[in-house]
Amino acid sequence: MILQFSILTPVLLIIAIICAISAYHLRLTWNEQLRGPVTLFMVLASIWAFGDACIYMAADPGSQLVITTISFIGLSGIPVTFFLIACAFTGIRWFATTQRAAILFIIPIINIILVGTNSIHGLFYSGVTEQFELGTIVWEVTYGPLYPLHTLYSYFLIACSICILIYRYTASTPRVREQLFLLFIGIIVPIVFNLLYLFRLDPFPGIDLTPFALLLTISLLIISGNTNLGLFRIVPLARKTVIETMSDGLIVLDGNNRVVDMNRAATIVVGSTLAEIEGTDGMNILKRWGMHDMEHSHLIHRDDGDEIYEVRTEPLTSKNGTTIGTTIFIRDITDLYRARRSLEAANKKLNLLSSITRHDILNQITAILGYGSIIQEEISNDPEILTYMGKLTDAVRTIQRQITFTADYQNLGAQEPAWQHVETTARWAEQDIITGEITLVVGTGDLEIYADPLLLKVFSNLFHNTIIHGERATRITISFHEAQEYGVLTVEDDGIGIPDDMKERIFSHIRGSKMGLGLYLIREILSITGMTISETGTYKEGARFEIMIPKNAYRYHP
Repeated sequence: MILQFSILTPVLLIIAIICAISAYHLRLTWNEQLRGPVTLFMVLASIWAFGDACIYMAADPGSQLVITTISFIGLSGIPVTFFLIACAFTGIRWFATTQRAAILFIIPIINIILVGTNSIHGLFYSGVTEQFELGTIVWEVTYGPLYPLHTLYSYFLIACSICILIYRYTASTPRVREQLFLLFIGIIVPIVFNLLYLFRLDPFPGIDLTPFALLLTISLLIISGNTNLGLFRIVPLARKTVIETMSDGLIVLDGNNRVVDMNRAATIVVGSTLAEIEGTDGMNILKRWGMHDMEHSHLIHRDDGDEIYEVRTEPLTSKNGTTIGTTIFIRDITDLYRARRSLEAANKKLNLLSSITRHDILNQITAILGYGSIIQEEISNDPEILTYMGKLTDAVRTIQRQITFTADYQNLGAQEPAWQHVETTARWAEQDIITGEITLVVGTGDLEIYADPLLLKVFSNLFHNTIIHGERATRITISFHEAQEYGVLTVEDDGIGIPDDMKERIFSHIRGSKMGLGLYLIREILSITGMTISETGTYKEGARFEIMIPKNAYRYHP
């Protein structure tokens, strides 16, 4: 092998290093579906540049043709990867799988084999002519009969890519159009230089300037576009047919909370068009609505309260769970809000009526019990009548107990659920119920659960259950742990426990006892926010109530 110095070699080596470093350091910043083809594109560009650098170091045609095989790996693969980039950017999923994408590389692999074995058959390059350009000996090749296979296939993929991007350009936002414009520049400039080389119109015969144009324009534009425009980070998918037709407003923020997309419904609420706020800080919009962080849900009022919107934020994540942005949903709930307020007003009137009725009934029951006591004193010498009066009094007291129970039950669901600190609520319940010699231990720390305001009644009834039925109970312990998709809040004591055949019946409202009504109320209170309760203790060792809490209904919040 005869070596020579060429000014082209260090330039190409520098380009190869830049492409390789960019492929490694930028791979995690690109959108997940684009990461594979873009990274592969940069790697192939680096291989192409490195191969050409080695070609210009060789001063004999045999060595140059052998090294051309290395260069051809990048040269033949770049049109395929550019086509995959265009498909991924525009949402064409047919080539998203590795098996289907591999089909596109069949012809390039055949071409690489033909180049590597060209000295045997001469079908790809049929001859070479010595040239002296830019102080370098170069060999201008004569194409063989199979070379057009490579050229036609490459330009077919490039033409398809350009058509796909043009179609996407007509239905994109201004920011996405800027990204597409960069891609058009990056592909058209190298095509011009390549056509000049193919038709022998280039200024330096034997020197293909295509890799210089391609690597400098595409690589630098991709790096620049990724830095300034978020190129390849968030990709528009079916925007025209899906997002624009949504009745709910939608705003999309990137990983830096910059506005990258917004549909027509959102512009009505925001009061600005996408072109006016694209690329600005999306937190400014939320702060204008009274949201100082990414709250899960928030109500905003427009036009002096005539219009009410629910604003909900959700993280935008990739398949591997990495957060790549945020979506802000805006829903007009004006009619729902008004209907809800009307229903609340009606419920208040019904609750007032039931409170008055219940008060009058309890007064009459008190009178019945008073007259009953007088009658029992007057007929104390008749045992049979005293027995009947005792049963009558017990029945009236049961009615009194059930009427009292409805005072708690009527408020169930009357107010919105809220985040409640578990330990604080349990301590309030402890003061509400005289626990006597029973010690309460709460080990939940900063745990909060999303429950009906009657959560206090849950703890009160559980504590009361221990006091009345625990017999020898001396301790109540509240703890919490996570299990799969639920959090488990446990309330247990060291009393007598509950027999196996009673574990489910104690939650039934048909039992008629105070314990049964109280535990039935507990289950109803918890069910409002999707929680369930069951008794899992061991009889004669203590009662153990486990409350299953959905993932979105508990948090640690100091």
